[in-house]
Amino acid sequence: MPVVSELRYGALNSQRAADNLDRVNELVSRCPVLVIDDAVSTHYAEVRIRLKRLGKPIPENDVWIAAICLRYRLPLATDDAHFSVVDGLQVVGRG
Repeated sequence: MPVVSELRYGALNSQRAADNLDRVNELVSRCPVLVIDDAVSTHYAEVRIRLKRLGKPIPENDVWIAAICLRYRLPLATDDAHFSVVDGLQVVGRG
């Protein structure tokens, strides 16, 4: 849900909020939304504490996104370089 929440925030924060929110809702209706369960929360805690100890924290929602990908063993498509510090996370980017 962190990604869906960020998309909805972006839509509501835009100049065309209603149109963009409709677009987000249409996308969400076509995609499975992965559940944040106990296994995700364990990955979240492990990722967050490791990054804290390394002195390399990443944004809060990105920790959740990484934890979801780790739990469901999914690659993450992103251009955000800070995800490279998350052990075990497969990052797929454009670059």
